Amino acid sequence: MAEATGTNLTVNDPSMGNDSEPENKSGFMDTLGSADMMRQMALVVVLVICVAIAVFILIWAQEPDFRPLAKMETQELIETLDYMDANQIEYRLEGNTVYVRSDEFQTIRLGMTRQGLTGSSDAGTDIIMQDMGFGVSQRVEMERLKHAREQQIAATIEDISSIQKARVLLAMPKENVFARREKKASATVVLTAKRGKVIAGEEVDSVIDIVASAVQNMEPSAVTVTDSNGRLLNSGSQDSLSARARKEYEIERQREQEYLEKIDAILIPVLGIGNYTAQADVSMDFTALEQTQRSYNPDLPAVRSEMINEQNSVGGGAMGIPGALTNQPPLDSNIPENPEAGAQATLPGSTSKVSTRNYELDTTISHTKKQSGVIRRLSVSVAVDYLQVAGEDGTTSAEPRNQEALLNIRRLLQGGVGFDVTRGDSLEVVSVPFTRMDDGIVEDAPIWEQPAFLPILKLVIGGLVIIVLIIFVIRPMLRRLINPDESKEADDFDADEGLDLGDETISMLSTDFDEGQVGFAADGSLMLPDLHKDEDVLKAVRALVANEPELSAQVVKGWLMQDE
Repeated sequence: MAEATGTNLTVNDPSMGNDSEPENKSGFMDTLGSADMMRQMALVVVLVICVAIAVFILIWAQEPDFRPLAKMETQELIETLDYMDANQIEYRLEGNTVYVRSDEFQTIRLGMTRQGLTGSSDAGTDIIMQDMGFGVSQRVEMERLKHAREQQIAATIEDISSIQKARVLLAMPKENVFARREKKASATVVLTAKRGKVIAGEEVDSVIDIVASAVQNMEPSAVTVTDSNGRLLNSGSQDSLSARARKEYEIERQREQEYLEKIDAILIPVLGIGNYTAQADVSMDFTALEQTQRSYNPDLPAVRSEMINEQNSVGGGAMGIPGALTNQPPLDSNIPENPEAGAQATLPGSTSKVSTRNYELDTTISHTKKQSGVIRRLSVSVAVDYLQVAGEDGTTSAEPRNQEALLNIRRLLQGGVGFDVTRGDSLEVVSVPFTRMDDGIVEDAPIWEQPAFLPILKLVIGGLVIIVLIIFVIRPMLRRLINPDESKEADDFDADEGLDLGDETISMLSTDFDEGQVGFAADGSLMLPDLHKDEDVLKAVRALVANEPELSAQVVKGWLMQDE
């Protein structure tokens, strides 16, 4: 049996801390050098991966949400990127689509609108001003000029507030010296409305007039207009009857909407929003009638013209040859002094009367042109909700409105919509109970539907994952890299189970020993008593070695390294 006398165990003195720091550093380097290389590399790789995962999660948690701004053409995309770079706006570019932060979306849109980044106003001018050079055929030159005109017309159409983008295609036939073979020009326009806006009929008419007036010898009926959804707004090939029917239908719907707006303006202050519903049906007459009428009034004659020619001659006139001698009576003529009584003198005379009189009757000529698009019949139906009445116990009940209130509403609507009994208008006002959803207390949206919930959740999840990695992965790995022996002993030793030394051995170790036998040497080492003096301690050590061989091996290994 081996005996050990004066066994020394080195004990670190706090006062000697500065001298022991190099020894600790050298011990760490020795531990790294003595560890298995493959094990060490594997731990380092896993540690780096864990750190990378933690960094990725942290970046992902702090990354803002992006939403697409717009999909743009190349020229518009360049101008937009220049604007964002100048204002230091964070963005992402995927193809021709620009993504911006969700919380800055509206601000960026307003800024771009203020800068006028909605299109190029000089479209087509660059083609016209460009030098075509020599050797360019007339056909190519005409095509380039036509393309420039198309861009200019499209830019003009885009100035309309509700139109975001316009594309114009012109079909211009070649000029022909024969008038009979001359063909008319035609055009096709594709419109893209701005978000939330609808292209009205007046705007379509404006587009047609713009195109027709910008191209020589083009009739408005030769312009076809469609929107980006394929809806036909105006057809150049459609017959006049179909186009007229479509326009008449749009006019009727527009008049119905006008009547509904009048009804809302009357009933909202009286009943409130949601307490009534109304519908209007308008039947219009688009018949075009022109008539010319001529009427005569025989009771009021009027002389239009009158001509009277009257001649009357009394006695004989001078006869014979004109002259004094011929007019003298003969010398031997006997003229009785007393003519016979009762004899009448024969007086020569001539009477002539001509009369012509024209009468004009009272004539009325009227030319009447009947107005087209007049309302033939108007029908309005209004349903009014029951009146909510509060009871004595605090509960509310629905009761129908009385006839007096309904009559008052009816009179208001008759005056507001221009009710006319002669043309057969009808107006119905009825009180009916509305089916409503539960109008309880409006609760706030759940926390997971709040806008700030997702960013906070990302931060919390990222923080939890990082904490779990640090506690359960990174920390044990660092401990094993720094102190591989201690980690192994900690794994093998279970403090809850303890060492099974037996009652006798525990009683031996718990007995008091002489403190005078323990002391410090000159070099600071701990002096233990000679083990051969106490056989009981040797038995305890043997039991410890038998029960914990690995721990004993580590102690012996430490002694050997200390001796070296």
